[in-house]
Amino acid sequence: MPAASSVDRGRRALLLAAPALLLLGGCGGGDTTLDQHARALTERLAAEDQNGFLARFAAQPGPQALGERMFSTLSRAPASFAVTAAGVLRVAWGLAGEPQVLSEARATLLEDRIGNLVATTSGTEWLGPPLGLQSSDALVVAAPTAQQLRRWSRAAEGALEALAPVVPAGRDWAKPVVVVVPEDLVGYRAYAGDAVRTSAAVTVVPGDPGSGGVRVVVNPTVTQKADDDQALIAHETVHAWMRSPRLSGTPGWLTEGIAEAFTALAFPRVAATDRELARAAVTGGLPTALPETASATPTSYALAQVAVRAAADQVGWPVVLDEAEARSAGRSTLAEDSLLQWYREALRALH
Repeated sequence: MPAASSVDRGRRALLLAAPALLLLGGCGGGDTTLDQHARALTERLAAEDQNGFLARFAAQPGPQALGERMFSTLSRAPASFAVTAAGVLRVAWGLAGEPQVLSEARATLLEDRIGNLVATTSGTEWLGPPLGLQSSDALVVAAPTAQQLRRWSRAAEGALEALAPVVPAGRDWAKPVVVVVPEDLVGYRAYAGDAVRTSAAVTVVPGDPGSGGVRVVVNPTVTQKADDDQALIAHETVHAWMRSPRLSGTPGWLTEGIAEAFTALAFPRVAATDRELARAAVTGGLPTALPETASATPTSYALAQVAVRAAADQVGWPVVLDEAEARSAGRSTLAEDSLLQWYREALRALH
């Protein structure tokens, strides 16, 4: 599936009495009271002092429940709190084994205590109920229910097993692969943006651009066969290994084509489907340009993987993978006319 920038659409808001709330942030400059809360929350979390942590939240049931959820999630791994120049609470955290995620939420105070927090970035799962977690050196999976955790852990493990024999060894692949299943479509929208209802998964930089890694984020409403789950996660795993969301200058046909090509190598049925889609797409004649993947359709991915496989057949996978990184830095070692020629020859060979 296509890589996407993480765009906030808001997570949730507690129902609190509006007249008593003081909104923080948005006017520039940190707030002294919120600064104090941020320092105290960091200290109490490090000390594993839940009562002291909850003391920073208003005494009403809603704020206390919010504090309990946050402590439950953030006490699993090192986390810290700070306040941005715009007066927004910034939380540095991560799932077990995950590179640091920088996420933000706007705070309201209720009687000089935290009354509510509303996300202003993605990566704020610490606002909601704790996610179930399964982790290893190679893979981290987080999901809201035991059923979802079992399903996507099996899919991710199967994807990694299928990819192992077909990807080049010795590459500097990013690890672990982090797979997150949000609680609902609202949570998925924070990552997928406008693709919330048209994508099964996205690979993104969570939180803000200063976060350390990338996440594979799965649409929690997707329904399909187990084999399709594995192929889906395999495609996104290649994006995660390559750090595709950070290759901003690399054309989509190259990043999507690499991800789809390795998925096709790992799953013969994907290869067969892609072959038929590509063959059908050129019945009216061969294209005069490399494929366009902005539409994120199965056919566009099938054509992209033909283009990438054609290049790999000519120069080898290491050169193709290096080209993806070079393009992001504004460099290139493969000429466009050669790439187009190889692509057209590969399409012609399908008939």
